[in-house]
Amino acid sequence: MKIASIGSGNMGGTLGKRWAALGHRVMFGSRDPHSEKMKLLLQVAGANAQASTIKEAVAFGEAILLAVLPGDVESALAEAGDLDGKILINCTNRYDGASADVEVRRLARNARVVRAFHTLPWEVLANPRYEAGTATAFLSGDDPAAVAAVANLATDIGLDPVDVGGPDAMAKAETAIGTIWSVLAPKFGREYSLSVLRR
Repeated sequence: MKIASIGSGNMGGTLGKRWAALGHRVMFGSRDPHSEKMKLLLQVAGANAQASTIKEAVAFGEAILLAVLPGDVESALAEAGDLDGKILINCTNRYDGASADVEVRRLARNARVVRAFHTLPWEVLANPRYEAGTATAFLSGDDPAAVAAVANLATDIGLDPVDVGGPDAMAKAETAIGTIWSVLAPKFGREYSLSVLRR
């Protein structure tokens, strides 16, 4: 799959590198695609990765990963323009009580939005397998085909995708996961995760 990553930091860089290593073609969209930081990222990501502007990356990608800081969401999506039915993977988070899902759905023009990867630290995305099992990636969206495509991308990198349903269901899941995180993170740090066991 051709994947555009708007964002090349811990989240975007980690996911982009992993997908590129598996044969997906990845283009990092950046306001400074020729920066030294980007050059280093591309060296690690390998031959399947490249960098360009946000607009060019969006035109390239079949799926677009939105992995920017909360304050950059509006400007990044404005620069992206009309997403023309493309899959937009929203892994952004806000820390002011507002919903990052509602914000992205409001700003993303004609995108098929899938909420995913935002409940996992980048350290877990880099290595989601544990001796006792595999980290779960919780997904949600209104478009079943788009959710299925993102679930496949999660499976590709070793995650166990679980579709929780629509945006309302994800909001409830985020509340529960956030509560568990606040209790357990001080004990286990950033490399612990949740795994859903089912028959």
